[in-house]
Amino acid sequence: MNCIVAQSGGPTSVINSSLAGVIQAGIDNDFDKIYLSLNGIEGILHRNIREVDKDKFEKNKAKDRLMARPSSILGSCRFKLPKDIDDEIYRKIFAFLKEKEINVFVYIGGNDSMDTVKKLNEYIQKYKIEDINVVGCPKTIDNDLNGMDHSPGFGSAAKYIAHTLRNIRNDVDIYDLESVTIVEIMGRHAGWLAASSLLANHKMDKDLVNLVYVPEINKSIEEIVADIKEEMKAEKNLIIAMAEGFRDRDSYLDKQMFTNSDDGFNHPIISGVAQRLADHLREKLGVKARAVELNIVQRTASTISKTDTEEAFKLGYKALSLGINQTNLIPVLRRKEGQAYEIFYTEVEPDLIANKEMKIPETWLADKKTFQEKMIAYALPLIQGELGQSFESGMPVYVNLCDFTK
Repeated sequence: MNCIVAQSGGPTSVINSSLAGVIQAGIDNDFDKIYLSLNGIEGILHRNIREVDKDKFEKNKAKDRLMARPSSILGSCRFKLPKDIDDEIYRKIFAFLKEKEINVFVYIGGNDSMDTVKKLNEYIQKYKIEDINVVGCPKTIDNDLNGMDHSPGFGSAAKYIAHTLRNIRNDVDIYDLESVTIVEIMGRHAGWLAASSLLANHKMDKDLVNLVYVPEINKSIEEIVADIKEEMKAEKNLIIAMAEGFRDRDSYLDKQMFTNSDDGFNHPIISGVAQRLADHLREKLGVKARAVELNIVQRTASTISKTDTEEAFKLGYKALSLGINQTNLIPVLRRKEGQAYEIFYTEVEPDLIANKEMKIPETWLADKKTFQEKMIAYALPLIQGELGQSFESGMPVYVNLCDFTK
């Protein structure tokens, strides 16, 4: 048997852990050749692939080193397959898979990537292809994937955000004056990442993060200013966590929003909401107000959660294992009921995940206290454990493709 694996969409700190899981499952299940497609599905279309050297993979301890390497080592893409599965592009993909005698194709990605898995399986079904299985492996820092308790990549991003917010608090508290620091955090339609900032408040004698605004919250700009005034009665220096996709009910914060470009899935690049709020607060309240945009560093920070990386590895391993005998499936993790954190693994069809979004439950947003309690209980287990990094001359050293490929 031969297999091929690719990574797609935005990177995470643990996407290479899932890749390590796929490769290890390929070795354990005696796959003859394990291929790597560079830049997602585009690597197959452009025949840009590598082959894993199993001896080098084990000799160079590539499994552990991949699990400590943030971002997509195989590169990525945002390539949307045509709706028409009779398009020539599908024939090109499957001609390549047949040429390389691929039995299993594992696609690691988010909800858009699962759209690719779904469409490839529609082609398989229509043309009754029996010797090629296509399965997905989920990831996203946004934590907005349906069908699972949480998404691989979210835990490490949440860990980085909580650490960063605690450090920002150390800075804002040094002056005896009124100030508001708005931290803009990724999250276009779902506010999980911004909400994870509340982890910074865990076991502290005061709230380090005072207010959180996520896309699921509906407030006017006047209500936001009122919230800030109320918080300032007890605390001079405030920290506000704000999702990049939050917009007030009056669309005031939409002003001057810019879009650099659309990707293949029509996702506009948006930013600047924190700066617009800071400008408004300086004018309305006369306080020192500044914006901090965490931007892409949230996706690939080296503060990797050990829990997150281990779960991502197991999902990658399970993905290839599923693909040996089945197609059109995606492994997911779910939380067992009970006080202690425990998960189990199952699988769903890509239609449950593709082009859909999981948002913060409305009941969690009932009030500030409920929101914080729910988020800490939910996210705290996901950030547990630290992954050691290798350093040379004071700088991190990561595994390279040449360390485990021919």
